[in-house]
Amino acid sequence: MLETKCDNNNNGRSKIIAKNSIILFVRMSIITLINLYSVRLVLAGLGNVDYGIYNVLAGIVTIFSSFNTVLSLSVQRFYSVALGRNDLKEMCEVFSASININLMFVLGIGVLSEIFGLWFIYNKMVLPADRLYAAVECFHFSLFSFICTFIQVPFLAAIIAKENMGVFALISTIECFLKLSVAALIPVVGGDGLFFYSCGLAFTSIIIVISYVIICRFRYSECRYIKVKKRRLYKDLLSFSGWTVYGSMANIGLIQGNTILLNMFFGPLTNMAFAIALQINNAFSALSNTIMMAFRPAIVKSYTAGNYNYVNKLFNVGNKLMLYLLMCIAIPMIVEMETILHIWLGKVTTDVVLFARLIILYVICLTMNNPITAIIQAIGKVKAYHIRVDTITLLCLPLSWCLFKFNLPSYSVFFSMIGLCVIAHIERLVCLHKYYRIFSIRNYFIKLLLPAISVALLTLFFVCMIHPYIESGILGILVIFASSVLFCIVTTILIGTNKHEKTYIAKYIKSSIRSVS
Repeated sequence: MLETKCDNNNNGRSKIIAKNSIILFVRMSIITLINLYSVRLVLAGLGNVDYGIYNVLAGIVTIFSSFNTVLSLSVQRFYSVALGRNDLKEMCEVFSASININLMFVLGIGVLSEIFGLWFIYNKMVLPADRLYAAVECFHFSLFSFICTFIQVPFLAAIIAKENMGVFALISTIECFLKLSVAALIPVVGGDGLFFYSCGLAFTSIIIVISYVIICRFRYSECRYIKVKKRRLYKDLLSFSGWTVYGSMANIGLIQGNTILLNMFFGPLTNMAFAIALQINNAFSALSNTIMMAFRPAIVKSYTAGNYNYVNKLFNVGNKLMLYLLMCIAIPMIVEMETILHIWLGKVTTDVVLFARLIILYVICLTMNNPITAIIQAIGKVKAYHIRVDTITLLCLPLSWCLFKFNLPSYSVFFSMIGLCVIAHIERLVCLHKYYRIFSIRNYFIKLLLPAISVALLTLFFVCMIHPYIESGILGILVIFASSVLFCIVTTILIGTNKHEKTYIAKYIKSSIRSVS
């Protein structure tokens, strides 16, 4: 009887995860298309130099966004634990404590950003003399946008922990459309495009944070501020956040730190190439994060309830879904990158094409850590995990600096990014096995990585074989994508799935055919 009830609960949770995955996938698809088109508008409106300047300045502020990301994950984690216990009072305390911590961080980050950011702009940044004033104003607006994003953390965490992905998808899609409108208005309003764009994004941030506050206020009874004097709760939230900050800072150092180094060694035009590559990075990261956003709350709740079999199932399914879906998109994109960039942005340099291809390899390596990190966060062993893993990742900046000092080309930044990401992933697996003994590193390599590598190589070989026979252009890209995705799906079913998964897929296809007929 108990097993039947547990199975029914798991089936119910699986349906919620499937529903949320679909909602988030639709959201991600819409937002990705809008963001990619926005890049074209912003690049045309600002020009190469101002676009490079904006991304460096936004990067300085983004250095502090690690606090935003990790506090959000921390609050989500403690929300999910409280939900697993069905403790409304505890959820209210977590919400209120997170607001207090948020205000403290906002004040500290605002002061540090003003001191560090302005010093960097005036003393280290490579800028045309006539763009200094606009750069300073852009930095202030970017900081204000970040603070608004930080304020919404407790409210957004409540929505995600409750698994109300429809609300999250709606607001984030509206935000994306507002940003697109700002980008489209750059040439219309005239004046200084950099000033207008950064100001418009700040105004958008105000609208979004107000939307989250209003929805949570009226929808969730636990989103009510109360005085919280539990030192243990603050300590737990800050301890969890603190070590996750260490990990997040390492990952941000990979991106934003290298953005600053590229500006110092190669100037704004190289920043422009790297910024375009980062848009592709963001699109792939959004896809993997979308998948994990649907899985993470369920992993935490299942682990809290002691349902380890379901945790393992979610881990395996999440890994495969994320890896093979990224592969279906990545392989044809790498092959057709030059044509895609030409259609997307017009004439581009060889650096842009090379950066875009290399960033895809990096982001696939990076996103494979998401399911591992989700289980570690559920266990609560974040301190040891981040010390061991992200100390390796932090080596990226000094390594990149050394490569540039030895006069290696700008694309050598990806050597340190990809290489250290692979080494860090191996250490992640070791950590997961140590703190979650059920996990087998051997099975991970044999049952997940080796089949995935085989599928990737076969698909790449297939695409390279048919590519010379297909004319370039939009139609050619569609043919390559369609044939590549079909080949990858078939190969994945044959090589990348186990017997149970093959049986489930066969049943699903048969039931779909019956429903159509």
